[in-house]
Amino acid sequence: MPFESWGVGLRPAHFPEWKNVSQIPVLELMADNLLHHKGGPALWHTRQLVVRARGVVLHGIGLNIGGADPLSQSYLSGLRHLVSEFRPSVVSDHLCFTQALGVQSYELLPLVLNRSALEHVVERVDAVQNFLGCRYSLENVSSYVDYKESRIPEGEFLSEVARRTGCGILLDVNNVYVSAKNFARDPEADLERYNLESVTQIHIAGHSKKDDFLFDTHDEAVCADVWTLLKSVLQKLSQARGNEQVAVPVILENDNPDTPLAQVLVEWEEGKRRCV
Repeated sequence: MPFESWGVGLRPAHFPEWKNVSQIPVLELMADNLLHHKGGPALWHTRQLVVRARGVVLHGIGLNIGGADPLSQSYLSGLRHLVSEFRPSVVSDHLCFTQALGVQSYELLPLVLNRSALEHVVERVDAVQNFLGCRYSLENVSSYVDYKESRIPEGEFLSEVARRTGCGILLDVNNVYVSAKNFARDPEADLERYNLESVTQIHIAGHSKKDDFLFDTHDEAVCADVWTLLKSVLQKLSQARGNEQVAVPVILENDNPDTPLAQVLVEWEEGKRRCV
C-alpha cells in the first residue's frame, strides 16, 4: 500500500498535540463524537486538522446494522451531514448489533451468522447506502462468544454482503487475530475467507490479555504477530489487485488517553517499516 494512505484514529486527548505535527497523515474521524454537533471544541479541532490531513475516513459505532430495531433516521441524518462536510473516502461501521428493544448496549455485540441474518444485513446495508448516497463499509468485530446457530464464518458472511450490496469491507487485522486466537483457529486461515477485492480500509491496533483470552482494547502497542499478519494481508491484497498500488487506508487505532500522540506516531512509522 502507498504509505500516503496510512493514518491514525483522531482522538480528543491528542487535539492539543496535533498543532506541533508538521505533516498530518490520513485521519479517521469517529462519527459518534461529532454527530449533531453545531459547534464546540471537538468539531472546531476536527475542522482545523482535516484541512491539513492527507485524507479523511469516517468510522462509526452506533449504526446497529445487525439489530432488529429500525435504523435510526436521526443517526443516519447526522451521518449524512458529516459525509457532506468532510467528504471521507471511506464511511464505515461494524458488523454487529448495539441495540435491542430500544436499549443501547454501548458494546459491539456479535451477530448470529446464518442465512436469516445475512438477508437482514443485506437489506439494511442497501437502505443505508441509498440514504447516504455513497458506498458503506462494514468491519469485522472481535469475538468472545460463539453461537450454536451460527453457520457462516465471518469472513464469508462479510464477503457475501459485499457481493450482494456493493458495500466495502473494513478489515480489522487485529480483530481477526483476537477472534482466531480466542477460539483456537489459525488467523491466516480466517483471512482466506475474506474477499480482499472488497476491502476498502484496514484497521490495526493493540490488544490486551487476561488469563487465556485476548481483548480488543486498543490500549496497547500492536504486537509483532499482528504486524506480521498485516504484512501478509497487504501482500495478498496487492496480488488480488494485480500488484497495483491501490490506496487502501491503513489506520492505526489507539484509544488510551494516556498514550502521547508522539508515541502513537512513532509506532505508526515503525509499522510502515515492518510492512515494506
